[in-house]
Amino acid sequence: MATGRASGRPTVSLEEGAAPGGARCPACGKPLFVWVETEGWGPREDQIIDRCENCGLAVDRDSVPDAEEAVAELLGSAGNGRNVFRAPNAVSLQAWLGAENWAALRPGERAVKPTPRAVELLLGKRGMSVTRIRQPATAGIASMWQTLLNLITFHRDFATEAFGGRLRPGTGRGRAAYVIDAMVTVLAAIPTAMLAALLEGGALIARRGGVIEVTAERRSG
Repeated sequence: MATGRASGRPTVSLEEGAAPGGARCPACGKPLFVWVETEGWGPREDQIIDRCENCGLAVDRDSVPDAEEAVAELLGSAGNGRNVFRAPNAVSLQAWLGAENWAALRPGERAVKPTPRAVELLLGKRGMSVTRIRQPATAGIASMWQTLLNLITFHRDFATEAFGGRLRPGTGRGRAAYVIDAMVTVLAAIPTAMLAALLEGGALIARRGGVIEVTAERRSG
């Protein structure tokens, strides 16, 4: 074990600090570390989300793909040639602010939450290069809005779960929590929407928007 010169305290490398036998980042191959853990009610609870400290990619611990699977997930049904896709940005302001309440962690979303750097590394393994990365404001504001609502309700994604019939007054955290969440969601909808626009606007200026739109092309030759 190495010892820091200035403080004399022992220090460890990323390799030494990682859990033995743990999964590796599909983008850069470095160890993954616990980022957030969720617990409570609902299908998105009891999750462990890991993150790569090197390239920033975040992924559900139970669904860590290999590099090829991660690229296929990002590209979706797009074929060879020029591809455009969107993905949540794991180094965004809303990811930092929301943590386990980040809207991108809802069930059904893609397992891989990349960063611009992780996208470049992953696509490079497929022989592709990134030609453009933009941050769409509307999509980012919508995700920030849901993240803010998740911070002030007992149930995450309350409106979506309630309207979808997956959450009822007698389920989840109880009838009282359901009623409170319904009131909070209605009363806070406009104020949180305004705050989301303000926060995401600042994030876009700092290049920390919640959603990235990537344009990539296959390398010639």
